[in-house]
Amino acid sequence: MQNIAFTNIILALFALYAVLKRQLSPHRIQLNLTLYLFLILFGAASVADAITHDHLIVTAGAGLFVLGSLISAFLFGYLRTLSYHLWIDKTGTVMRQGSWETIVLWIVSLFIHSLAGLSWHGSNATILLYLGITLLVQRGLVWLRAKRQYPEAMAKTMTLHENRHAEREQRHQRRRAARIARHQQ
Repeated sequence: MQNIAFTNIILALFALYAVLKRQLSPHRIQLNLTLYLFLILFGAASVADAITHDHLIVTAGAGLFVLGSLISAFLFGYLRTLSYHLWIDKTGTVMRQGSWETIVLWIVSLFIHSLAGLSWHGSNATILLYLGITLLVQRGLVWLRAKRQYPEAMAKTMTLHENRHAEREQRHQRRRAARIARHQQ
């Protein structure tokens, strides 16, 4: 369990650092959920592993903890959405940036989740799952808020994102074809 706990802490700190760094700098809005889904899957695997090895005992309090964690993940994801500044940049695309309030909300939410986790099961087995869910909620709600607030600019933003994704995919395919051609020579 100590290896799982240490790994969870390191991964959670790395994810939190990357997330805060991105959230505090201006970025074009996009709905890329890959990182969050990875955190959710890895977090669920960590919880399942802790249950399997009896490090996390499912008791009557487990349901309360899960419900509280979900409510907290959704609530703080929503509140962080409100702390974002949204605007249209010179190119006509929608941008987003967090604020000091975003950091405070992250600190409070992680403190509450960690305290609840330690009091219920004495571990951090659920931290990655919590991070993934709350980030997924936050990203989705920021996206919806931007679509509601700037519908025309969001259409342009989505088109730009799709074009860049298609260009990236074409570059990837050209590199793959060049590698295959080199190997066939």
